[in-house]
Amino acid sequence: MPPDPHPDTSTHVSASADAGPPPSDPLALAETLKPLSSGLFDDDLLDDGARANSRPGLRWIVASGLVLVLGVGGWLGYRTWQSRSVDPVVVTTGTPSRDTLENRVDASGVMSLGNQQVLKAPGDVTVEAVLVEERQRVERGTVLLRLRDRNLEQELDEAQIQTEILRLQRQRNAEVLQDHQRTVQRAEERLSESRSLVDQGFISEDDYNQDRDALETAQSELRGAEVELQRSELEIRQNQAKLTNVRARIADNAIVAPFDAVVLNIDVQPGDGVQSEGTLLTIGDPNQEVVLFDLMTLDANKVSVNMPVRVSVIGPNPENYTGRVISIAPQAISDSDGEGGGSQAMVKAIAQLDRPSGVLISGSSVSVEVILVQRENALALPANALHQEGGETYAWVVDSDSRVQKRTVTTGLDTLDAVEIVSGLEETDLVILAIPPDQPLTEGMVVETPGAP
Repeated sequence: MPPDPHPDTSTHVSASADAGPPPSDPLALAETLKPLSSGLFDDDLLDDGARANSRPGLRWIVASGLVLVLGVGGWLGYRTWQSRSVDPVVVTTGTPSRDTLENRVDASGVMSLGNQQVLKAPGDVTVEAVLVEERQRVERGTVLLRLRDRNLEQELDEAQIQTEILRLQRQRNAEVLQDHQRTVQRAEERLSESRSLVDQGFISEDDYNQDRDALETAQSELRGAEVELQRSELEIRQNQAKLTNVRARIADNAIVAPFDAVVLNIDVQPGDGVQSEGTLLTIGDPNQEVVLFDLMTLDANKVSVNMPVRVSVIGPNPENYTGRVISIAPQAISDSDGEGGGSQAMVKAIAQLDRPSGVLISGSSVSVEVILVQRENALALPANALHQEGGETYAWVVDSDSRVQKRTVTTGLDTLDAVEIVSGLEETDLVILAIPPDQPLTEGMVVETPGAP
């Protein structure tokens, strides 16, 4: 059968139509229309006459339609590319919080009791008795230890004997003085009688002069006896002073508590021999707890007396105890190793707890925080949430439409942990805390805030 001179091309069109709506991509649209155009220009579908009459016009119509379709598809593709959704920048956000901000100096120290002191041997002694125990609380004047010094005991015995000798000597001198007083009295009576006898002519003038000389001798001897008695009195006083001194030194060997205290440590036992200035025991006032700590010179310049401190035991979850600085040394001390490698100079300081903890052990290591300045209930942000530009401090804030706004702020106290916000932000503001380094922010930019309220 000869070919139909007018073949039906609807099959090609419907096939194309069955493929669905044309794609928006111009290249895809061209690929879709390619079978249709090739079918329209297939020479085998036209007879010779029709080919001669319809080829130029038909080709022109199809080409025009193809150009139109490609133009419309390209325009639609460009608009689609222009209006495509760009992935928003993902940021970390948070809100300003109310907190207590502070700048402080950190140090380490050692616990001690108030007025803590080490009692030492007054001389070369032997411990006779220990009358207390460690951790025992004692009242002022309580005898803690009894010591024995044989040399002092010997001095005491000798002083007591000497006292008895001097008393006997004084008694003898007093008796001699009385004898001389009686001798003077008799010589005065005899001289008075001699004066009357001379006047009456019963005795010679020479006899009278002898009696007068005897009186003068008796008076001289009386004055000598008085001097000897006074000397005896002075010797007794001198020996009494020596005796008092020896007894005081022996009393020092009875070590007593100088105040209401607790016994922290006992270094001796009965029978121990201890040299002069040797350690006997340590006591302290249990009603006062202090911390001895060192400051670097730069930190010491910032610290002053009466500044508040927090004290805690070094370790996890420590309990804090409050107090105040009560003393700062006027000079720094360097603990040099003596070999040219001296350590950094440190300043000694003391802080006292507001009230005794009852649990901190004297001699234990503690952490000390000296609070230089403090702001309570301050509106604060992390330091990395703030930015500087041209002398202006600002923060990025996300509005209700997830768009970025630049907010100028005024800051106050700047600490290691956070910065005080004086003005420019509210507690409800959503502030960007972290920005991806390769995606800078601009005002009006849409951001994504995962997990934000």
